[in-house]
Amino acid sequence: MFNIFTRDIVLWNPATRQYRLLPKSLDVKPKDWYEDRDFVGLCFDVETKDYKVIRVSSYEPRYENGPIPGRNVLRKVQIYCLSSDSWRLVDSDFHTHRSGQVIGQSLNGIYFHEGVDFTADPIVRSVILSFDLRKEKYQRVVQIPEQDNWFELESIDDKLACITSPYDRTIFIYKVWTLNDYGTAKESWTEIYRVNFMTPEIEIRYGCCFDGILAISLNGKFCLLKYDSLLCYNSITDEIEDLGFGEGLHLPTLTATAYKESLVPLNAEQQLKLSPRFWVVPTPPRMPDI
Repeated sequence: MFNIFTRDIVLWNPATRQYRLLPKSLDVKPKDWYEDRDFVGLCFDVETKDYKVIRVSSYEPRYENGPIPGRNVLRKVQIYCLSSDSWRLVDSDFHTHRSGQVIGQSLNGIYFHEGVDFTADPIVRSVILSFDLRKEKYQRVVQIPEQDNWFELESIDDKLACITSPYDRTIFIYKVWTLNDYGTAKESWTEIYRVNFMTPEIEIRYGCCFDGILAISLNGKFCLLKYDSLLCYNSITDEIEDLGFGEGLHLPTLTATAYKESLVPLNAEQQLKLSPRFWVVPTPPRMPDI
């Protein structure tokens, strides 16, 4: 969990209910630059069997007047290792800029998260950034399945998955994709199914009040949907079931994820008062059974 005001970061294990307040990260802010935003992601290094936190801080000149904000951004990348309980600065020479606080995915030693490619002149393109946890550096950019679409990252059967939807908010069709043969010449996206909220049956029953897919199960067969309450979509039967809860929640800002439990202790003793308005919760990484 990341406090966007104090910049404090807390690790929390929902399986053991333990937490750890991490030490403050390094002060790497350049003189006469201001901090635009931070991005924090939780990862698992499959080689060292260590939990890591990646923090990307973006700094912009105080008087930047460039035609496209973000081109002159200076980025500092820090890594926290649970085994050493310490931060260190790592190589951050990459020409993309991550915007907002969107959940990423940790899979097979790679941390994927959303980014913007400012090198694609004259058009700025949305891309997927990949951070190699062993080398501790950004290694390559993955193109999204469909440009000119909103997209969110998930994981299905230990593969990177992506949900795309049109920029046009009057079109309620969500496509679910998986990335096959990552890192090879055969790398490609495959659409595995789509959720169409515009069929006559769904419009009669629910109207047009859907706010998208909130989360996908680890096997990809079920989707948690945001409506006036929470719904479950079964991709096998193409049916929607009302789960009977979620009323009263502020669904537009609600996040959820499926995760695999781990019993790794965090050995924390601090008492924290967490205000849910101020914390961003990154997705727990996919971890091996322990």
